[in-house]
Amino acid sequence: MWTIDHRGRWDGFGHYGWGLLDDLLWILLLLGLIALVGVLMVRLLRGPTPGQTQPTPDRALEIARERYAKGEISQTEFETLKKNLGG
Repeated sequence: MWTIDHRGRWDGFGHYGWGLLDDLLWILLLLGLIALVGVLMVRLLRGPTPGQTQPTPDRALEIARERYAKGEISQTEFETLKKNLGG
């Protein structure tokens, strides 16, 4: 049963209200949400972490060159890839 506690707030626990523990849990929940939003904003604004790398537009062409140098693809395949990749 929902009642109004002695402070004029709604108390979902009736006369079995948790008192100070109830307030502490709400404060911890709000602090956790604020911390989560803060961490997400920092990660979005900062960009990739040191372990992550941003792909460069020329990386695909570099891979094609490496594969051609190793003999994994023929000259014709390399030229086709180079033309398609804009290199």
